[in-house]
Amino acid sequence: MQHKFVLSIVIVCLILSGLIYYLFTQNPAYDFPTLIIANLLLAVVSLLSFNIIKRGIESGNANAFVRGKMTGTLIKFFVCISALLIYVFLNNRQVHKPSLFLFLGMYVVYNAIEAVPLSKMARKKDE
Repeated sequence: MQHKFVLSIVIVCLILSGLIYYLFTQNPAYDFPTLIIANLLLAVVSLLSFNIIKRGIESGNANAFVRGKMTGTLIKFFVCISALLIYVFLNNRQVHKPSLFLFLGMYVVYNAIEAVPLSKMARKKDE
C-alpha cells in the first residue's frame, strides 16, 4: 500500500507542477517559485503524515491511531500556516490572492489523496 501511495503522491505532485507552470504562462502574476516550493512541501508533509497515521493503524491500539491522526493533522496545519506567514511577510504583505487560493486547493488535494488509502487500511484492520 505504501508504494502505491508514494507513486500517487509523485504523480499528483507532477500534475500540480504542470498546472502551476500552465497558470504561470497564462498569467505571470502567479508566483511560480513559491507555488512549486509549496507543492513540494505539501508532498513531503503528506508522506510524513501518512507514515505517522499508518503506524497508528498498524499498532492495533485505537488511542495510537487517534494520536497519529491528530499529530499528522497538526503537523500539516502548522507547516502550512508557517509557509503562508513566511510568504506573506517576505512579499511585504502584498500577495497574489489566487496564488494563496491555489496553495489551499493543493492542500485539499493532498489531504484527499492521503485519506483514501488510510481509510482502506483502517477498514481492512477492522475486519
